[in-house]
Amino acid sequence: MVAPTLYYDGPCHLCQGSVKWVRQHVPGVTCLPLQSEEARSALPTELCTPPLTGVVVVDSSGNVHVGHRGLRALAPYAQPPWKYLLRVVPGWGYYAVARTRRLWGRDDACSIE
Repeated sequence: MVAPTLYYDGPCHLCQGSVKWVRQHVPGVTCLPLQSEEARSALPTELCTPPLTGVVVVDSSGNVHVGHRGLRALAPYAQPPWKYLLRVVPGWGYYAVARTRRLWGRDDACSIE
């Protein structure tokens, strides 16, 4: 099974921390900032243009999932017990955190590779 690609808000500190977690618990996933050339060439413009609506996951079939649906799309690729927890991420919980993510801090650009 080909691992998915996760696109995230690169300058966001919370998003950067989340990417580090994903890289540990979802083997093989590719993580790229929504601000990257790769994202702009692979995704519809509205998903890469501020205000960003959330993480975007492109699964192995090429299906695009946004926000909490993106996290759920990572579940089949994750290690237990995380695969079970990712399957039940509530939309309201995801969006509550996403709306306040700037409180965690923000850089001028993505500081992780």
